[in-house]
Amino acid sequence: MMFSSTVKKVSLLTAIVALSSVFCACASRLQTPAGVPEVSISDYEQAVIDRTSKVEVYDGLYNKLTIQASWLDSILTDYGLSYSARLAQWDENHYREERGKKVNQNAESTEFFVSLYTPERKHAELNSIKNLWKIYLQVNGQRYEGKAAKIKMLLSEVQVMYPHHNRWSVPYSITFPIATALVEGKPATLILTGAVGSAEVKFNQATK
Repeated sequence: MMFSSTVKKVSLLTAIVALSSVFCACASRLQTPAGVPEVSISDYEQAVIDRTSKVEVYDGLYNKLTIQASWLDSILTDYGLSYSARLAQWDENHYREERGKKVNQNAESTEFFVSLYTPERKHAELNSIKNLWKIYLQVNGQRYEGKAAKIKMLLSEVQVMYPHHNRWSVPYSITFPIATALVEGKPATLILTGAVGSAEVKFNQATK
């Protein structure tokens, strides 16, 4: 009886693994829609890595704050659009519409994706009306104050675009009132400061 039960469990596990492999294989075979630039999963993920910096703040052995910030420059924006178009199977018109929105947005602002962890989740409210945090971008000898908007998506949806994000952190889009073209590729510092702690996330090298 125990042997039979074990065999059934092994068979079920094998079936689940096989089914998961089929789903993954199907996802990886999605074709890039006509009219959309081809960007592979590995190229997109490498572009995210190249534009992501991480800072951890400790008080002794106690982790007070962890920030992972990704700079959405013009290249990562284009890669992200192509990647999204492939995953969601947009048609060419939808892709062009979404790209137009991003081009207009980048003409007026610079955007970062920020994954923020604090031991008490309520302290990770960057967009709180209580003004727990101030956010700045320091570049070209100038300082710009940022606005944070919490990304209201499922964890799996965020991780598809930003694999380094995890379930213990809160995802944000942070924008600064300076055109992307004027600051991208230049040394810059993203500053988060408040009652909980302070951190400087540095982007020292030109993006690839």
